[in-house]
Amino acid sequence: MKPLIVFVFSFLCWKQIVLSQQVNGHWFGVGKVTVPGEHSAYMAEMILKQKGNTVTGELQYYFRDSLFSVPLSGQFSKDTRQLSLRPIPFIYYLSRSTKNGIDCILKGNFTLIVNRNESLLNGAFESDEAHRYTTPAIQFRFRYSTDTIPAPIQITEEATDEIVSNDSVPAPKDTLASDLHTAADSKDSMHALREKVFVREIEVSGGPLRLELYDNGSIDYDSVSVYLNNRLLIPKSKLDHRAIRKTILLDSTLPYNELSMFAENLGMVPPNTAALIIYDGDKRHELVLTSDLNKTATIRIRKRKHIE
Repeated sequence: MKPLIVFVFSFLCWKQIVLSQQVNGHWFGVGKVTVPGEHSAYMAEMILKQKGNTVTGELQYYFRDSLFSVPLSGQFSKDTRQLSLRPIPFIYYLSRSTKNGIDCILKGNFTLIVNRNESLLNGAFESDEAHRYTTPAIQFRFRYSTDTIPAPIQITEEATDEIVSNDSVPAPKDTLASDLHTAADSKDSMHALREKVFVREIEVSGGPLRLELYDNGSIDYDSVSVYLNNRLLIPKSKLDHRAIRKTILLDSTLPYNELSMFAENLGMVPPNTAALIIYDGDKRHELVLTSDLNKTATIRIRKRKHIE
């Protein structure tokens, strides 16, 4: 028995050392601009490949309603655990339009942190000294994960896809919007009393739609529920950098479907702000929803009209 314990302990130590000396894989994080009161966010994934001290890869990030993809190259020091990435273009956080936005050039400096529970790349993309006052840094806390975007879901009459929630609690089957069960009367009353703030109206092919909901900044323990057409779709869930996922079918009898994010609390840093990604086939819609105890962020979803 003792040799087995020694072997397991040695293996765990070896694994810890290996993980602390390489940055291969998928890293997910939300970048926040280091300006007080500024809520612009860059939801990003870094895909890194390391060979020796050389690192190459790709950065994909969402800003406002657009997806950007940028090649990466740099160096990783196993001794200091420092990852240095060569300058790359980032759309300027004050750009009003992603189509005509201004690019700023930022270099990445990150520290690899490894513990029993997770691996992190903590740091920022920063401008050079000449532009540090006009181009603020974008701070990231990337987490290593094997939870990449899943393959397209095939929906049948007996579909059984489940929510992948923060707490890994089994969830109900995907449900037609018109068949959703109502929540408790008191909860419904609270939802009905709050003012709806319409964020945006989007057009989709008709479904099915895949939803992913993330915290849009640092984790501050805020919780939300999601309603579809005033009926509970996702019960109280804590926002995190891991996605809360749900696949839905729209109610075709309505002129439009309403999706609302109801704040269950305000967390440590109010209001509750979340990034919502809606996958409509090959197309993605990214939105930022902000709710508090008085107002509920809501979007309208219309089925796209086909021109004959």
